[in-house]
Amino acid sequence: MNNRLTFLGTSSATPTRVRFHSGQYLVIGRDHILLDCGEGTQNRMLEFGINFQKIRYIFISHLHGDHILGLPGLLNTMSLNGRQKELFIYGPSGLKEILQMHFSSGSAYLTYEIHYNELKAGQKIELESLVCNVFEALHRIPCFSFKIEELRHTLKLNVGVCEKLGIDISQYSKIKEVADGIDKSGRVIPNQELTIPIEPTGSYAYVTDTLFLSELAMKMAPVSVLYHEATYLSSLIDRAEKTFHSTAEQAAEFAKLCGANRLILGHFSARYDDLEEHLREAKGIFADTILAVEGQTIQLF
Repeated sequence: MNNRLTFLGTSSATPTRVRFHSGQYLVIGRDHILLDCGEGTQNRMLEFGINFQKIRYIFISHLHGDHILGLPGLLNTMSLNGRQKELFIYGPSGLKEILQMHFSSGSAYLTYEIHYNELKAGQKIELESLVCNVFEALHRIPCFSFKIEELRHTLKLNVGVCEKLGIDISQYSKIKEVADGIDKSGRVIPNQELTIPIEPTGSYAYVTDTLFLSELAMKMAPVSVLYHEATYLSSLIDRAEKTFHSTAEQAAEFAKLCGANRLILGHFSARYDDLEEHLREAKGIFADTILAVEGQTIQLF
């Protein structure tokens, strides 16, 4: 699976015996990304057979402990295991200082270089296989949501047709970039006659730790797959609003507004052992809903 997502942690502020703090391992094309890194994230990756040395990019939504406390340990383990490849970390203001204070206090030496990048709403971060659009959520501290879109690759050339029509090989690279071709007689051949249609690209939205924001849903639309926090059931909506979180019902409303094809619920309060009511509540509004289950890997698009 070239585009896949593995759930590493699905609990909110307090972990449970079966649910760890937030973390997701995302692979799109050649890009391997870690989304948030709560306590125990590296343990989960070891348990699920994920080679975290492949991770090149880490995106941190905000600085609450259940989203960052696993990061110092992971970075140190990468170094102890001899990592040489540089690492790119994207996070809110203050993350660099937190990590550097940790390493300097313990006289830690990393065997690889870290590039720190401060997130700001409105950024478009282009990697090799995707572009990440950064949005501002509404939490008790600065918090960001991400819409990650697979980059459209160059068109696939129909070599047999090109040879049959006498298209010179020197034109091939431009044709793959949507240019028309010219045959031996000088006749222009439309690009669609010389290429094979590529599969449409998809998008993944990561929305955690926020009040329900209809305007954010509209900005993100459309979305192929949406992960939205569902810390509480609707019976505790007052609690959700007080703590700047969302309910399963609100997550479903968000999915409808942003035109999602599928909704994934996560970031569950430790007060809930059975999450089936979250699923029922969301499915009543948005049918194609699933629960994030730790250790499960899904195909995104």
